[in-house]
Amino acid sequence: MKRDLSLRVHIFVIAVLVILMGQSVYSWFNLRSFQASYIGALQEKTSRMGNFLREDIQNVLKMGIPLDAVSGLERSLARTLHDIPEAGFIEVVDADGYLLYRADPEGAKKMGPERQTGRFTTKPYARDLNRMGLTPEDTDIAIALQPGDRIAGYIHIHISGHLIQARSRQILWDMLTVMLTSLLLSFEFLTFFVIYYIRHPLDELRRDIAFRFSACEPVNPDKYRFLGNIGMLARYYNAVFHNYLGAFTPGSSALPDCAGKRNNLRQAVERQNANIREIDRKIKASMVSGLSPQDPESAAPRKLRSLLGEMQKQTQRLARTAGMTDGPARTPSIVTEANVAAQTIPASLIRPLIFLFIMADGFSLSFFPMFVDSMYEPVWGLSREMVMSLPMSAFMLILAISMPLAGSLSDSRGWYKPLIPGLVLNAAGHLLTALAQDITQLIVFRSMTAAGFGIVFICAQRFVIDNTSARSRAMGMSGFLAAFFSGDICGTVVGAMLAERIGYGPVFYVSALFSGLALFFLLAVFRGSFRPPRAGTAGDAGIAFSGYQLIRVFKDKEFLSTVWLQAVPAKLALVGFLFFFVPLYLNSIEAIQSNIGRVIMCYSICIIFIGPLVSWSFPQEHLRKYLVGAGGLLTAGAMLSFAFTSGFWALLIIVILLGVAQSISVPSQAAVISETAAVKEMGAGAGMGIYRFWERTGNVAGPLLMAFLIARLGYEKSVVALGGGILACSLLYLAVVAYSARNPNNT
Repeated sequence: MKRDLSLRVHIFVIAVLVILMGQSVYSWFNLRSFQASYIGALQEKTSRMGNFLREDIQNVLKMGIPLDAVSGLERSLARTLHDIPEAGFIEVVDADGYLLYRADPEGAKKMGPERQTGRFTTKPYARDLNRMGLTPEDTDIAIALQPGDRIAGYIHIHISGHLIQARSRQILWDMLTVMLTSLLLSFEFLTFFVIYYIRHPLDELRRDIAFRFSACEPVNPDKYRFLGNIGMLARYYNAVFHNYLGAFTPGSSALPDCAGKRNNLRQAVERQNANIREIDRKIKASMVSGLSPQDPESAAPRKLRSLLGEMQKQTQRLARTAGMTDGPARTPSIVTEANVAAQTIPASLIRPLIFLFIMADGFSLSFFPMFVDSMYEPVWGLSREMVMSLPMSAFMLILAISMPLAGSLSDSRGWYKPLIPGLVLNAAGHLLTALAQDITQLIVFRSMTAAGFGIVFICAQRFVIDNTSARSRAMGMSGFLAAFFSGDICGTVVGAMLAERIGYGPVFYVSALFSGLALFFLLAVFRGSFRPPRAGTAGDAGIAFSGYQLIRVFKDKEFLSTVWLQAVPAKLALVGFLFFFVPLYLNSIEAIQSNIGRVIMCYSICIIFIGPLVSWSFPQEHLRKYLVGAGGLLTAGAMLSFAFTSGFWALLIIVILLGVAQSISVPSQAAVISETAAVKEMGAGAGMGIYRFWERTGNVAGPLLMAFLIARLGYEKSVVALGGGILACSLLYLAVVAYSARNPNNT
């Protein structure tokens, strides 16, 4: 595990250095170029509006009216300033530079009889501009008023340097966001390429050599001929192996008593095989017919027969090694090449698929409530907030229903085949969402997207379970969640920036494209040595899924307490607060769309970096329940803090604390549930599917609950109320854990 972590760290460091060096230089030049072009565009716009004002004033001056006596010029200045929001102020001065009229954000007025010098002359803002990297030549525009042969005065327009700085800072944040996205993208795919082309072939060669050496056979060089130096290692092993046989065979045949000892050994092997067959016959005859493999009466005889068969194969291998048989080596049933390939698919190979798929879904996270609001129409007399929550709640409802069904499907058909229709259905849902015309269509198309999402999520999770051991499962789930939230980060921030530039609807076309890329990845990668096992070979298919199991699992008190006291409240916080409340609240305080995306992104960053670190630092199974409870308490504390302070920065801190809290609790939740008696009895696919179903009730209720609380309590108090409920659930969960630890027989 530490070697895997070290490999990922090295890959990430290399990616960081290469991408940061290249993009830092590019971003610096790009920022300078943008600032120059932006200033030029502002100057052109300001000059054009100033010329309109000049024409109006000059027409009045041509009538013989003095510049200091023009009636209504203050209103004209105010209108011009409104049309140029980038302008800090507008001044009209006489030919000598003395101020006559002035307009700024505080209003427009005509100056008194005292002679005042205009700000263009003194330029008190020059020092501030210098700190911003600007000069008065960048921000000051002077337009002469010349109705005849002489200049009557000037119009002075000052462009706000703070606005230029804010816009440049916004572009800089966008560039940094793109750099982070590039890092995450590079990390995911560099990790994939290292695993696919280096680590897995080396592991496969190592196992192949160990297997072939024990059977005294060379490896198949054709299997590795396209792998460069790895193929050279296979050929080197074969050369050493043939040299070994060439040195051993002549020497053994030259020994004078070798033939006799070989004959004695052959007779011993034959007697051993005869004894094994006789014992196996007696055990088989004594077995009770009609018993299922799960019955205790049949378990012991079956185990004995399996051990006898293994003993016989080892005896034949000994005979083969000693050269007493010319037939092909018999391969033990427990270690075949097919099983080695099937049981050792690296769990990290699913990460790029999850990354692309979740990125597609994440494109709309930062603006989806506003997208629904753009289609708002009264429905069933519900409040506007409740109507806005309906498509998201419908999505979560269908997602919850699809997960146990997908889990049962993955048990019967394997994880691979259901992924294909799941990805197709999800891509079609994104495509149709872009074409939706009203709330009803939006609910239907988002439900279609959710059904595909549920299938893909459960099957990908089943892939991780099938390819990790019980001890490494928390780490595998953390890697799964890291890929999940890497895609979530990239999708959220890129979707926010796209929405600012192309609008809400077209972003869903991009989502459909990325779901299609995930499907292409699935078909291209999982073939050959990565071909999935046939359905039913996972070994834990469990019992067939039925609707009754949705309720029966709650006989397991550990399953019951984890779901209702931690998993559901965690999803209420995630979907109700983060995905529904945060965009609406930030939009209400006029935060720009890309900043909304960056706030939501902070949650995913915490999941990516803190989640695997916690799982790696605390692998002990007995600590997982306490980590779950600690995450719930931290979530509650973060939300309760909104009672004392609110606003953009307060909300950002809450989102970060929520990310830290769920980094601690969410991976441990999945690990705790996977080890419960209910899941072990049903099978990993169906059991985890039912867990995800009940967990997703928090997703369904989250937007509806927050919409209800916002309508009744307002923004700030609704967050505090949710935090209070999560605090009560977390304290009760820890009490249940403590009681179970003291009374293990009552759980």
